[in-house]
Amino acid sequence: MLDLKAKLASAGLVSQADIDRVDAKKKSKGKGKGKGKRKGKGGPGKSQVRPLNVAALKDAPTGEFYDAVRRWVTQSRLDRQGGVPSERSKPFHFPEIAGKIGRLTIEPELAERVQAGEAAVIAFMSNSGLAHAVVPAAGARDIATLKEEWLRFLPSDPRAGQIIKG
Repeated sequence: MLDLKAKLASAGLVSQADIDRVDAKKKSKGKGKGKGKRKGKGGPGKSQVRPLNVAALKDAPTGEFYDAVRRWVTQSRLDRQGGVPSERSKPFHFPEIAGKIGRLTIEPELAERVQAGEAAVIAFMSNSGLAHAVVPAAGARDIATLKEEWLRFLPSDPRAGQIIKG
């Protein structure tokens, strides 16, 4: 059986020059140094996440700051975003900025990591408004350096859980 390129050529839809040009383009893309390729998808257990550039974000306009934090959270969050939680998932409660009790449904192993201080619950500005996520503790501390009230739960950090009356 012929491959798609051969079928298109035999039907007269593409020429051999077109096929050679596309093949050469594919080969040159493969030789690149990862340009345009993501090294890891967002999700649990990522090791290739870049830390936040705290120095650059301190003076950044609000929109750029929100966007940078949102992209970082998307890449480094440890909890599952959306979808149906597993049967093993448990609610994890934390203080929200306004003084209410917030809840994330997370896996028991992740809850243990949060309680141990290896991970933290943060608030961030999502595309739909204020949202919460579980992220590595080091990144959460970086976010707290920029915006203290976004650090919602990290046992070893006194900045966590601040309540702003408004």
